[in-house]
Amino acid sequence: MARREKKVYQKKTEQVETAQEAQDEETLEREPLKVAFNWNPVLTILMFGILLYSNTYDFGYTLDDKLYITANDYTKKGVEGIKEIWTNDMMTGFFGKKKNLVEGGRYRPLALTTHAIEWEVFGQNASVSHVINIILYGIMGVILLLVLQMIFENESRDRWWWTLSFVTTALFLAHPTHTEVGANIKSRDEIMSLVFALLAFYGVLKYLKEESTIQLILSGVWFWLSLASKESTVTFLGVIPLTMIFFQKVKLSKGIGAMLPMIFATGAYLALRISVLGDDGGSLEVAKELMNKPYLNATDGERLASIFFTMGLYLKLLVWPHPLTHDYYPFHPFATYDELVGGASGYVSWSEPFSFISLLLYFALLVFGLVTLFKRLSGGKPNYLGYGALFYLGTFILFSNLFFDIGAFMNERFLFIPSLGFTIALAWLLVEKLRYKKGVNAGIIIAAVLLLGYTFKTIDRNGAWRNDYSLATSDVNVSDGSAKIKMTMGSELLDDAKKPENKAKKHFILKEAKQYELQSLKVYPGYFPPLDILGNIYFEMDNFDYSVQYFTRALQMKPYDPRIRNNMEAVATQAVKKKQFEAAIKGYSVLTKVLKGKDRARIYSALGELYGKELGDLENSMKNLQLAKQSNPTDASVYQKLGIVFAMTQQRDSALVSFNRSYELDPKNARVLLNLGILYQQMGDIQQGNEYIRQAQLLDPEVMKNR
Repeated sequence: MARREKKVYQKKTEQVETAQEAQDEETLEREPLKVAFNWNPVLTILMFGILLYSNTYDFGYTLDDKLYITANDYTKKGVEGIKEIWTNDMMTGFFGKKKNLVEGGRYRPLALTTHAIEWEVFGQNASVSHVINIILYGIMGVILLLVLQMIFENESRDRWWWTLSFVTTALFLAHPTHTEVGANIKSRDEIMSLVFALLAFYGVLKYLKEESTIQLILSGVWFWLSLASKESTVTFLGVIPLTMIFFQKVKLSKGIGAMLPMIFATGAYLALRISVLGDDGGSLEVAKELMNKPYLNATDGERLASIFFTMGLYLKLLVWPHPLTHDYYPFHPFATYDELVGGASGYVSWSEPFSFISLLLYFALLVFGLVTLFKRLSGGKPNYLGYGALFYLGTFILFSNLFFDIGAFMNERFLFIPSLGFTIALAWLLVEKLRYKKGVNAGIIIAAVLLLGYTFKTIDRNGAWRNDYSLATSDVNVSDGSAKIKMTMGSELLDDAKKPENKAKKHFILKEAKQYELQSLKVYPGYFPPLDILGNIYFEMDNFDYSVQYFTRALQMKPYDPRIRNNMEAVATQAVKKKQFEAAIKGYSVLTKVLKGKDRARIYSALGELYGKELGDLENSMKNLQLAKQSNPTDASVYQKLGIVFAMTQQRDSALVSFNRSYELDPKNARVLLNLGILYQQMGDIQQGNEYIRQAQLLDPEVMKNR
């Protein structure tokens, strides 16, 4: 009997425990267990992102930094320039006027505003700007990690360093193709745009998970700030819904509602952009210049084949990021210098196998991604590889040149956001797929090797971005078919030759600089900067005849460029001092055709003095001085020189008229008074002559020394 009662008691106890367990499970479902936030992955990613670019803290300004910072009038005004930054294309502050250089214009006022504030507070201080970029890069990594943790739920907390979100973020931060973004100050617009886009992404995910209205509203604010930093993150309007489909169980109505703030933010940004840029904000018409419209001279077939060629190179750089270069301006990567000199077109055709292979690869990526998307819509499991493929394609399409020219064949920074799709797929293969095939250790070993390789390559590549000279020397042999980098290399060598410490080897440096500029012109004969630089190189070599030749060609392309005009005048003036009179006459003669008014008068006057004083050719001297007088009838120095020529040709009455007119225009000129005194003495009026000479000496006691 006791045994029976005991069994009944045990059975009831088990029933109670089972009921209690069921109740506990129901409670857990209603109220999820709150687990303390794990700071380990966050702090590790922050420090890793900062470490990757910490060696750039003392770098200078490079490449396009002068366009947006050091030579941008709006930025250099500091806080006062912010209004102009927000009411103009971002390049207007550099050029001083509106120029339609790239399709659709560039309106990225927020990033430029940060540079203006820095200039206001710290002045021209590249180190401060680099440090800010370094910190922003680390913060960007943290926000990306948090977004991925929300997307890829139910990840291990114990092995936080071996989760899909952590490995993806680490691989993304370390990828060497991002060095231009991390090491170049100007590329802060890339970092800021992604930071704010990820914050918008985070806000949408928070809303979907916790129905946080505040986060939903903030998502719109963040996205507007992202677009104001750089408009290319507009692709997140597709990325976020794609993520919902693959990884979030969201009703259509709720998904649309979650995207509305970002859609409104996009509309607000576009409205502001159009109001500032006008029709140019949506225009695809730009100046027909090869450097801004790279496929200008390509046939339709060459254009498409060349585009897929570069698209294939992007895939190659994702997998094997070497060699890296900042310069793809014509005609790298399609031809080498020797091939171009030998007559190559500078583009590739469909006879190039790599172009066709690239086409097939992209077609396969698109089909694979769409198939996995349709399967997911039909209730299938999320496919990480398919998601990664569509993420890459969706964010890369703006930079492909397929639909409009972006102003360059390719640039590694264009992989910045698209590479996230690649690292998601790669991390999934390492963390999840290899675990079932080869075990966890295999994935960890491969991931460690990749991260070490990426990190070493990134830190090493950063060194190229120290300054323009290091960047040019690092990449000039890689971008062998580029006209731009050869021009840059020559320009940097020219600056190097002018340094006092290089005086002994100045001639050899200038010869090397000359060769780079001549090669640049052979690659692209219509390229303006090498003409200007060659003019300066030959000037430094005291070869004024060649200097005049290249400045003449430069003026033929840009006759109203004040800097080239000034350079030509400086060459002609120095040629006179160095007794290279033929070169001086050629230089001055070119200037008389492009200058007007007082400027033209000054050149004619210099020519008149050259012919009379240096060559003794009084006829040509008189002719040029008369032309100077016609161009500027109020120039006292011209009348003085005319008086001298008249006196030398025994036309004393005319000389007297000219000297008197010069005296009327400039009564404080001691030399005019001296010339009047001498002329009166020659005419026999000694008393009047002595009086003028006395007045001249009162004005300038030294005037008689140069008589």
